[in-house]
Amino acid sequence: MTPPYDASNPSSQTERRGAFRLLFLCLMATGIGNNMLFAILPPLARGLAVPEYWVGAIYTVSAVLFMTMTPIWGALSDRRGRKPFIVFGLSAFACSTLIFAGAAWAGESGWVPPLAAIFAMALARSLFGSLGSATNPAAQAYVADRTSPAERTEALAGLTAAFGMGAVIGPTLAATLVELVGVPIFMVIISATVALGAVAVWYKLPEQSPPKQQNRPINPFKQFAFAADPRIAPFVGYGGVTWIVQSLSLSTLAFFIMDSLGLDERDGLQMSAIALAAGAGALIVAQLVVIPALKASARVLMSLGALITVAGFGLMIIAPNYAGIVTAYILISFAFGLSRSGFVGGASIAVEPEEQGRVAGLTTATAGLGFIIGPVGGLFMYNQLGHVVPYYVAVVLSLIALVIAWYHPGIRRAVEVVEVEPDV
Repeated sequence: MTPPYDASNPSSQTERRGAFRLLFLCLMATGIGNNMLFAILPPLARGLAVPEYWVGAIYTVSAVLFMTMTPIWGALSDRRGRKPFIVFGLSAFACSTLIFAGAAWAGESGWVPPLAAIFAMALARSLFGSLGSATNPAAQAYVADRTSPAERTEALAGLTAAFGMGAVIGPTLAATLVELVGVPIFMVIISATVALGAVAVWYKLPEQSPPKQQNRPINPFKQFAFAADPRIAPFVGYGGVTWIVQSLSLSTLAFFIMDSLGLDERDGLQMSAIALAAGAGALIVAQLVVIPALKASARVLMSLGALITVAGFGLMIIAPNYAGIVTAYILISFAFGLSRSGFVGGASIAVEPEEQGRVAGLTTATAGLGFIIGPVGGLFMYNQLGHVVPYYVAVVLSLIALVIAWYHPGIRRAVEVVEVEPDV
């Protein structure tokens, strides 16, 4: 059981608010950079005349490295502190985005063959997956270090909402600025913004708390073995399923819109960007408005999220027009906001203070697992079995997640930890 929150934590309330805001802005910038790809890559791939599965391969290569490395970065942050790895991850993200911009420019200009440009983009995303992945678990653990169990789910929801905010801004900026300056220049702007965030964290983020665990092993196999710990296993399992469903919807949405409505690459970028932004807006509402208002437990948030996801994909299957597709995606994204906050907060509550980096690494790694399976599997089903087949699979997976959330005894135990936590 997690012990009571230590009110003697050396960060003052003023410092804590300022630190959380700074982390929010930095994660929002990385969210812009990540989510713009879901609007940019499908039309870019069509423009370069490469098959859709190459887009899935770019997502997957990055996701494999992301899943492998985030538990290691989380464990290292337990040993050496949070701030160094937040800065390191932001810097790597900025570099990877700059390389991606160069690859896009070379491909569009005809300097390299289309497949060579795609391979260079995959290399850039590999840099993000392996090194840029340090930011999220370290930032999550930073917030967990400074919040009590009773307030942690809401606090982590606020932090992860930054990525959702970036998901609103990213596709919208992509649809607007790509027309004005092109894909490469737009990505250079994103790279510079994230680099500035790394500088701000280095000089402005307070890091008074000492490392929690000096001798934690960083062997990736030992870190992944921690996922089988009964305290966190149901949260990690639920998170993996949830991220598979989310990545499946993200990677197929632009293609589904273009094919359902008969759009070309240019119009596909515009319409998919609007849909992605609307969905990201729903995610933000879930995390910044609904969760603080509900004051619900992790179990309730996870169950509601899974149930609404089933409804969203059901609507996607029968959607008669663009409005129906967007409405379905709004429901799916809103549900993901509830689900993600629930399993991240629940896993954090279930472990000891000295394990926060380690568990943050594992819950973050579920995103990598999702993007290994979701894009390739979803796009394969989309092309080979039918455009709505991925969404039937998503309904089944979401029902599995609902059963885990409501009936697993480990999730019930995490709820009990908060219920017996004294007020601070």
